[in-house]
Amino acid sequence: MPKGLAFVLTLHMTAIVFWLGSLMARVLMLGRLAAPGSADARPVVGLLHRRLHLFVEVPAFSVLFIAGLALLHLTRAPLTATWLLVKLLLVVALLGLDGLVSVQIKRAVGGKRIPASQPVLYAIGVVVGTALIMYLVLTKGA
Repeated sequence: MPKGLAFVLTLHMTAIVFWLGSLMARVLMLGRLAAPGSADARPVVGLLHRRLHLFVEVPAFSVLFIAGLALLHLTRAPLTATWLLVKLLLVVALLGLDGLVSVQIKRAVGGKRIPASQPVLYAIGVVVGTALIMYLVLTKGA
């Protein structure tokens, strides 16, 4: 593997870890807000959510996106490959879940009650989406 490709792949994978790790941390924050007696935690969780999102998640996804485009260019992967299209669809779904978690945290910080099952379902979505993406990439849809 050429050094440039190895560097870009490492950058892409590191950004994935930071993006999805931050998303899962925010899902856990939402779980804390869904727990009884969360009123005291609301301001702190709101601040942590905002900082994690702005200073970790957004930069990580930006690096992930740029490195992903560079990988497409360097590997000359066909854009019509089924595995790649499914992977991109799963990434879009995880982005949607990311936005949904943000909205739910903002509502919960504002005092809206969140069902305890909601963060669990979001966490399952993150884990399943990540596992499917890993499967697709490792097998290249074989």
